[in-house]
Amino acid sequence: MVKLGVTLPQFTDDPAEVVDGARRARDAGLDSVFVFDHLWPLTGGKERPIFESWTTLTHIAAIIDDIDIGTLVTRSSLRHPAVLAKMAATVAAIAPGRLIVAIGSGDEMSRPENEAYGIPYYGGDDRAPQMISTADAVHRFVTTESVSMSDDYVELDDLPASPAVEPPKVWLAGRSRPVLEAAGRVGDGWNGWAGTPERFAHEAAIVKAAAAGRDIQLTWGGLVIMADTDDAAQKKLGKRDPKEYVVGGPDTVARALGRFIEAGATHLVVTFTDAAEPSNYLRLGSDVRRLLALG
Repeated sequence: MVKLGVTLPQFTDDPAEVVDGARRARDAGLDSVFVFDHLWPLTGGKERPIFESWTTLTHIAAIIDDIDIGTLVTRSSLRHPAVLAKMAATVAAIAPGRLIVAIGSGDEMSRPENEAYGIPYYGGDDRAPQMISTADAVHRFVTTESVSMSDDYVELDDLPASPAVEPPKVWLAGRSRPVLEAAGRVGDGWNGWAGTPERFAHEAAIVKAAAAGRDIQLTWGGLVIMADTDDAAQKKLGKRDPKEYVVGGPDTVARALGRFIEAGATHLVVTFTDAAEPSNYLRLGSDVRRLLALG
């Protein structure tokens, strides 16, 4: 069964907006809600407010208990892998069977953020292997009694772990060949951001080949601008690059998302540019979900 989710309005200084978004998603019949992982927004200026992802996710998990929750994505360089794993295990205990930990590396746009907070940034040839190592550490921590691993990025010696009765699903996010193959080998899922259905299908095939028959979620996430009609959505787009967005009324958005389902996607995660707008949740959970025949 294909699932449909949404990212929450995290760029705010009002926690009620985030919780209201999660409630609207649940009430609209959506399957999942996600948060980004930034310490400041990449656009809009450093003064623009944003909530930290894992504390926000914990707040949502404690208040709303009937929708899947997750990160899309948690950045592998922002926290030590063992600390990230412990955080994931804690939220999994609060929200058993509902947590999705999608892990990504970020890109060069994230470098100033890391440096401002005094956190080492992994770029170039270190980016993918550091992220893969982090995902491996998290997966081991939530599924085994102890973790021992040693590589260029993680050094753990018989660390007592926190295996969850219902461990979180760990998705690897990215498009490099090493990440795609690692997602297939060790992940519960892979996330491809934006792009075309053709590219998604090509990369999903690499993931599936590496999975060698293992059941794995092939997930897509992207930016969506939606309104009642195509014309109204185009007005909301303004001067932004249309190639970066899915733009249209519910029919047009459903057709665009449907092409990713045809390409193999089993979980779609929509990021609205106006994430706090209540009508988005209704259109996505009612109109788009119906048009995609998702139940």
